Amino acid sequence: MKRHRGMIRTLNIFWIIYMFSQMVVAQTVENDTIIPNSAIRSATYLRPIEIEPHPFILPIAKTSVRGSYPVELSYSKTTHIIFPSKIQDFDAGSNVVIATVPEKLLNVLRVKSDAKGFPGETNMTVFTEDGGLFSFLIRYNDNPEVFNINISNNIAADDFATQSLGIGQSSNSSPNTYLMEEGSYLEESLKASSLEVLLRKDFIRQLGARKSDLNVLLRGVFLDGNNVLYLKLDMKNKSLMPYQIDFIKVFIRDKNHIRRMAAQENEISVLMDYPMSVTHLNGLQSLEKVIAIPYCTLADGKTMEIEIYEKAGGRHLKFQFGNDTLLKVKRL
Repeated sequence: MKRHRGMIRTLNIFWIIYMFSQMVVAQTVENDTIIPNSAIRSATYLRPIEIEPHPFILPIAKTSVRGSYPVELSYSKTTHIIFPSKIQDFDAGSNVVIATVPEKLLNVLRVKSDAKGFPGETNMTVFTEDGGLFSFLIRYNDNPEVFNINISNNIAADDFATQSLGIGQSSNSSPNTYLMEEGSYLEESLKASSLEVLLRKDFIRQLGARKSDLNVLLRGVFLDGNNVLYLKLDMKNKSLMPYQIDFIKVFIRDKNHIRRMAAQENEISVLMDYPMSVTHLNGLQSLEKVIAIPYCTLADGKTMEIEIYEKAGGRHLKFQFGNDTLLKVKRL
């Protein structure tokens, strides 16, 4: 009986200790309530997650933002957008936008919707050969009010709008930066180096092409501090028929290949042909041109080819040269 009363006394003591511990858990200490761990674990999932600002995230300044043009597209009607230079690349945010570049009008984009009445908005971006970046915000409209847009005629409006909004200048009005895989090139630097090349003495002879009394000769190869190659060309029109340059291309091609087999070729981006505004060569006239391309050398079995295309004509000129010519390069 005594043993039984002792066990009851012991259980009572444990019960008192347990109850006291529960009271301690719930007590208030300096105005802070101590909450049991189980309650904390349950409450954790109910609290909003707060993410502290990262100290190394840079803000995007308004002046670094390029504006976008609003364009409405239709499923049954085509919109034409004319750019100040040849189109280099195109990207659309959705496959509902389809675009093509006419074979003979390389600065014109034909664009329309591939889905009738697509909801919401999408976008598209166009990169041009002169380094321009043009952004468009696209919405659907069965009957757009505007079908033909000439970006070059929008310069004044772009300048006014960008100044009012306090954002970056448009691609037309700001100094162009050429964005390419090989690097970035400032237009003013390319112009200055090209002008210097025109003033340099010729040192290459008898390398070029001739067609229908039209001659082109390579007169020099120069390299500037930005690793840009400048090819100095001398063009002569010995006929009375005027000649207008459509565009100039530079390729790296296989030196020897069978015509029936596909030749491997790599087009080199022409950063600038200078002077840019001079494309006409009248009868019995001469013209000096400078072609700026990223620095490169030729692997064995490869050759560099320059092609000059006549606008609305067939007097296309092309000629090739190898590493022996490139190695004659002179420093600017």
